[in-house]
Amino acid sequence: MVIFSAILAAVIVGGIAWFWLRSHVQAPAPASRLREVAPVETDVPVAIAPVAAGDLQRRFLLHALAVADDAPLRVQRAVVDDVVATLTRADLSSRYTPRRPNLLPQLIQSVNDSAASSRSIARIIGSDPVLAATLLRIANSPLYRLQRQDVQRIERAVTLIGNDGIRQIISAALVQPVMQAASGEDALFARQLWDYTLVLSLAAADHARSMEQEDGFAAQLAGLLLGLSGAMVMQACADVLARSPLRAREPGTLLEALERCTAPTAVRIAEHWKLAPSIMQALRDVDAQAPAGLAHSLQVGRLAASAAMLHAGGKMQEEQALAALSSQLPPHVAVWLWKRVNRQAPDDHR
Repeated sequence: MVIFSAILAAVIVGGIAWFWLRSHVQAPAPASRLREVAPVETDVPVAIAPVAAGDLQRRFLLHALAVADDAPLRVQRAVVDDVVATLTRADLSSRYTPRRPNLLPQLIQSVNDSAASSRSIARIIGSDPVLAATLLRIANSPLYRLQRQDVQRIERAVTLIGNDGIRQIISAALVQPVMQAASGEDALFARQLWDYTLVLSLAAADHARSMEQEDGFAAQLAGLLLGLSGAMVMQACADVLARSPLRAREPGTLLEALERCTAPTAVRIAEHWKLAPSIMQALRDVDAQAPAGLAHSLQVGRLAASAAMLHAGGKMQEEQALAALSSQLPPHVAVWLWKRVNRQAPDDHR
């Protein structure tokens, strides 16, 4: 009887203890709900190494973001990850994958047809007043201008510049409205990016045609898509930051997102526009260590454009720019390319 009472007392005590523990100690969440109860990741910026003097691409991007070369840079990894996710979500792809310009296939066919006359090309361009105005503005820019007086007529522009030049300008004119749509804090960056993209596409086309024996037009289109995708990445950054007012606009974060997402976004746009496989492959290889063909021309275009923009902004001497180009190219090619991308308007010549 004593033993039975002891056992009964132990059971009662154990039951009371079990109920007490159940009411005071929270059971672990099921595996399927761990993400819901896990603490929210905080956007603690991570310091990154200063930009090296020879890294012209990064120096240009910081210049376009109005950041000094030696400014401390911090990256919010969670923001960059959200930007990557935003750019790859199928339901948002239309916002970050611009619709192919309606006239692009027709213009590509015309400018690639050796029998097409300047008048027929001009007639296609003239069917779109916005495109015509943009083309004339680019044709009269320092990069393409060939005479002191402004070109007033599309036919004259086509005759002066020739088919190779005019198809470069046509493609740029089709892309420009999308790239310059930014406002607010990103408007200055958008203007810098547009100027950089014009130089990049021109330098890549010249290098591809002269040094790689590749299609200069394909290289030029690929260069334009790199600039266009940079604008799309900045739009995604703005959207991600707008969703959380506690997240600061860190230049280092924007730089990281641009470097990580620009080329893949350009590939997606090229696929969406059904461009040539050679263009898509060049965009995939643009960040490779030792690319060949069109991808190499894109790398040269980025280097030349970065040097030209830094020089124009007073951040690099001409000797430094030439030295940077000569480190990647034969000296005579570096001099030729520098003269091409650093051309001044005739009115500016002394």
